[in-house]
Amino acid sequence: MRLDGKVAIVTGGAGYIGSTTAKRLASDGATVVVCDVRGDLASAVADAIVSDGGEAMAIETDVRSTASIEAMVGRVIEEHGRVDILVNVAGGSARERASTVHGSSEEVIREIVEVNLFGVIFCSRAVVGQMIEQGGGKIVSVASALALQGQRGFADYAAAKAGVIAFSKTMAMEVAPHNIYVNCVSPGLVPRPGTRVDDIPGTNYLGRIASAETVANVIAFLVSDEAEFVVGQNYVVDGGWSLGLKGRH
Repeated sequence: MRLDGKVAIVTGGAGYIGSTTAKRLASDGATVVVCDVRGDLASAVADAIVSDGGEAMAIETDVRSTASIEAMVGRVIEEHGRVDILVNVAGGSARERASTVHGSSEEVIREIVEVNLFGVIFCSRAVVGQMIEQGGGKIVSVASALALQGQRGFADYAAAKAGVIAFSKTMAMEVAPHNIYVNCVSPGLVPRPGTRVDDIPGTNYLGRIASAETVANVIAFLVSDEAEFVVGQNYVVDGGWSLGLKGRH
């Protein structure tokens, strides 16, 4: 129970990676606050954690709204007195609306940047004061392997996730003296359950697909005391996909 006594906020906690991460942190002993704009699904995740013997609560939160973020953090502090861990998972690529830059709408571009970048910035800003006051904390934000090399049709998403990495590195410089550790995890493609995966193994060097547990394991490490000297880093979890094209043997 390496996170025993810790209070952890997980945004996007109703999603595939978010819910898996929330359950993993709870299994490590943390009291988990599951946050998602889909309040009913967040409650379902929290209920599942409690049913498994963990401690959790759900708060409906829209990371595009600073008022919603601040209300959520205020409630966590009021009920638990501290915030030890923030995991910024909320985001998305709007894959079904993916488009070239010249074919994309302003509405979609703004939505992608607001959720993926501004949400990370404002959630991190909202907790850091409490973390300084209590003497430390951990912040891990989920970026993407696309931030490192891009992908056609996802320029807005790749740019937002690259911003998450740059923001995290810079914030790490500012708050490390306060014993606050800020890092990133950049997954490759992590198919949701039920997604067709016939051609996915060929996109990385391991020849198999990633699971949400793969990402959650890295996050669990970064928020633990085992990562005591890891600051401002971006852990790429993509099976080598971002290494580039496979050569011929």
